[in-house]
Amino acid sequence: MTNGRPADSAGPIDATEEHRAGWFELFFDLVFVVTVSVLAHVLHGDPGPAEFGQFLVLFFPAWWAWANLSVTVNLFGSGSPRVQAMLLAAMPALGLMAAASPEGLQERAWAYALGAAWVRLVLFLIWFRHARSAGSPLPLWRPLLYCLVPATLWAVSAALPAPARFVVWGVAIALEMVLLAVRAGMGTAPYERMSVDHLVERIGLFVVIVLGESIFTVVAAFEEHFTAASGLTALLSFVVAAELAMIFFIWGTGSAVQGLSRAQMGRATQIMRDTVMYLPFVLVCGITVIAAALGTAVSDPHRVLPVGARWALCGGVLAFYSANAAISVRYGDGVRNVLRWYGPCLILTPGMLLPAVLLLPAWGAVACAAALVFLLAKLSKWRARSRPVRR
Repeated sequence: MTNGRPADSAGPIDATEEHRAGWFELFFDLVFVVTVSVLAHVLHGDPGPAEFGQFLVLFFPAWWAWANLSVTVNLFGSGSPRVQAMLLAAMPALGLMAAASPEGLQERAWAYALGAAWVRLVLFLIWFRHARSAGSPLPLWRPLLYCLVPATLWAVSAALPAPARFVVWGVAIALEMVLLAVRAGMGTAPYERMSVDHLVERIGLFVVIVLGESIFTVVAAFEEHFTAASGLTALLSFVVAAELAMIFFIWGTGSAVQGLSRAQMGRATQIMRDTVMYLPFVLVCGITVIAAALGTAVSDPHRVLPVGARWALCGGVLAFYSANAAISVRYGDGVRNVLRWYGPCLILTPGMLLPAVLLLPAWGAVACAAALVFLLAKLSKWRARSRPVRR
């Protein structure tokens, strides 16, 4: 038995049952430690528009695959041997995408595409079996269009030359997004059966992975440049990462549980979709580019940050707080209340952090970033304490 149900059951888990992330899901997430690390490598040093674009283009399909698999496990549980087998089958596919990503838009694009097709085939097998089970409200065409057709498109793109290959990638992803927005044949039943605690926990674990990658980047840079200035910059970088973690885990996750619960009770499926599938991607990207800039600063603390690292540090801070602000608004937090802490971010990032990255040596820019996120963390704490509890 798993969570009060047979381990080999194909039906969704009841939302009233306690559903927490198990060791198997944690093992599954290990592949994303590698994925984030490899994809973020292109952002180190002085990345330009091409490097930022490559990161976003290659990271989103990996994130999208993880988000879809996490929602699937949320509904069906990770205790089923069939689901465990499917997750194990997906891990090499994600590893292939990670290994191909350094040249994912050039010579290894075919391998990246086959990895993406592989993941979607795994999702199809899980959902198609559920659609065929007795009493399932899910029509057979839904997993065919959402999983199998995109898998076919990704596989076909592996044999196509650029730029046709990337057009097919865009069509495949767009098809999934459109079907996710259109609930025809699905209704609100899957959203009503989701475990909110599990969703928040899974997203939190992914953020832990990305924050862990940021710490690894800083420590690795310090190990290569073992000087007092690099050590000070590494310490300040740790403050930045710790404050971002504090904002997300101490105040963000509690608000997420309340917000998702309200959305679920009100059948606000668009809110659940946006705050689980889309907006966390922006938040994670913000942390990742901040980490790359911090690693660059630790490597050469006495010089002014290169242009790409400046964009990464300032843009990453804005992306992180913009995602949090959008999530808060989607959860029903008033715009005026959100602006209490998001407004200062919009003012201080260009007014305080931008001059620092332009004029100060790297260690000074990181010190300014640490002061900024510390101040914003205090504002978030004040906002959380002063906000009335909504029920």
